[in-house]
Amino acid sequence: MPALSQAYESFEKPGLVVSYKASAAKLYKGSLIGVNAGGFAARMDHAVANLKFVGVANETVDNASGAAGDKVLNMTKSGSFVMKAASGFTPAQADIGKEVYANTDWEVQVSTSGLTNQYKVGTIVGLETTSTGATGVRVRIDNHTV
Repeated sequence: MPALSQAYESFEKPGLVVSYKASAAKLYKGSLIGVNAGGFAARMDHAVANLKFVGVANETVDNASGAAGDKVLNMTKSGSFVMKAASGFTPAQADIGKEVYANTDWEVQVSTSGLTNQYKVGTIVGLETTSTGATGVRVRIDNHTV
């Protein structure tokens, strides 16, 4: 095909908030979300194979009694979020700048120890307390979502 010879409308769609069809599960606001092998939004969990990290849920969507794809989940693909430090991970100032792996849909760790599947979900940019009062880290997810 030849190069453009006139203006072309590429239908830009800002990619900060994106919608995905939900798996047949309840997905919670603030959780780390991946797409499963079927292409549906699912909770990040190191015990589940073939997930691709896509962002952080903006809302809670309950599709537990529905079929995969019956409901849609909006999520953010950029920015930073406070996630809980997984059991055995005690965040320290020296961890700033380290990449983290998903343990569960809200727990992260810097080590791959004990993880069945290793899913990188971001970089630590701060040490903070979660909204539930647990020890946490602020994770920047930019460049880690697909």
